[in-house]
Amino acid sequence: MTSPILPLKILLVENDPAAATEIRAALIAGGGDSFEVEWVQRLSDGLECLSKKGIAAVLLELSLPDSEGMEAFDKLFTAAPDVPILILGGNASEALAKEAVGRGAQDYLLPGHLDSYSLPRALRNAIERKAVEDALYVEKERALVTLNSIGDAVLCTDISGKITYLNLVAESMTGWPRRSYWQATGRSLPNY
Repeated sequence: MTSPILPLKILLVENDPAAATEIRAALIAGGGDSFEVEWVQRLSDGLECLSKKGIAAVLLELSLPDSEGMEAFDKLFTAAPDVPILILGGNASEALAKEAVGRGAQDYLLPGHLDSYSLPRALRNAIERKAVEDALYVEKERALVTLNSIGDAVLCTDISGKITYLNLVAESMTGWPRRSYWQATGRSLPNY
């Protein structure tokens, strides 16, 4: 017997009650029982909810009573870098929403895309994308530990032969410090 699938807990940080009602209705209509929405109007309340864990994603409006613009995003992202954040932006604040994406938000949604199809889909995609990013990060770290622990020199290059990585043994062989990538990265391999 399989256990029931628990709904994804979504934190909605939105100051406007009418917008929050519309977003909740879109998630219920498009996601059925697959989303559980916790709504707060202040960033401080959102940060408190995040500290309890279990939040699958955050929908964040950047105009809040206790935090405004990128400051709101930065505080939230610092508190929960592992939780996907989708920015709720108006057409006038699209540039700000794009800046938030450049700083770590998964995506942004404009008012015309908060319907029962687009919103649940964007949330699911953001959650899946974050899970894939996290898995890739773990694999990359595992590969780096392996490369750094073997006794052979390992150099990685791009397609044009410029160095993109070297391990400890390669560092001692070439004399190029790994910590100062600018000294090794971009160099061509020497002819031995």
